[in-house]
Amino acid sequence: MPPLVTPALVIRRADYSDYDRMVTLFTPEHGRLDAVARGCRRPKSPLVNAVEPFVSGEYQLFRRGDRFSIEQCQLRESCFNLREDYSRLVAGVYWLKLIDAGVPRDVPAPELYRTTLEALAHLSYSDLPPAMLTMAYEMHFMALSGYSPRVDACVRCGRAIDGPARFDARLGGAVCASCPSGAPKISEGARRILLKLPRTRFGSVEKLLGHPDWPEAARLFRLYIQDRMQIPPKFLPPLVSADGDPGK
Repeated sequence: MPPLVTPALVIRRADYSDYDRMVTLFTPEHGRLDAVARGCRRPKSPLVNAVEPFVSGEYQLFRRGDRFSIEQCQLRESCFNLREDYSRLVAGVYWLKLIDAGVPRDVPAPELYRTTLEALAHLSYSDLPPAMLTMAYEMHFMALSGYSPRVDACVRCGRAIDGPARFDARLGGAVCASCPSGAPKISEGARRILLKLPRTRFGSVEKLLGHPDWPEAARLFRLYIQDRMQIPPKFLPPLVSADGDPGK
């Protein structure tokens, strides 16, 4: 059987034996794949740098029985800068947890793969706040996975939202003023961010800097993510910095 050559992003790894590791890869055409990297823990192994989280490149895989093994890798990006900043590293680890929890095995996800690499580049090399980039990535991730909340119309009655509304994470979106709800209120500005940001390229996310409603949008969307994805709380990055400034 010929090898499978595919672009891939390492999202998880675990020691498998004295010298091997099990690696979970996110690929554009095959979704998540598990593969063994044999001998990668030896200091002189050519795979020693190819099996770390956040590394992406061109991987050559061979199928042996019911699993793959990594034979070669041509590295393209390591996201080294991300590892040097704790707040960015915490955000990045959370993004990988989203992929691990939400991307099926053997299901193509080329647009999500491209978006993830673009987002990681901004997280690694731009000056945009990690919390703002995380909000943008969460919204893109859910939209490309087919699970965007409905914020253009009421999730109860279906009427277009035109005026005061609430955001019900459990029901999956906005609730108009005519329908009963004990969910948190959502401002018009935050609702528009939830509506437009999933269609905004990461290079344009900086337009939200100084926008008074983006912290509210981030907080409400995090409630939605927690309801849908069940990510353990210890992996959730902060929505605001320790000094209370959103997104540092």
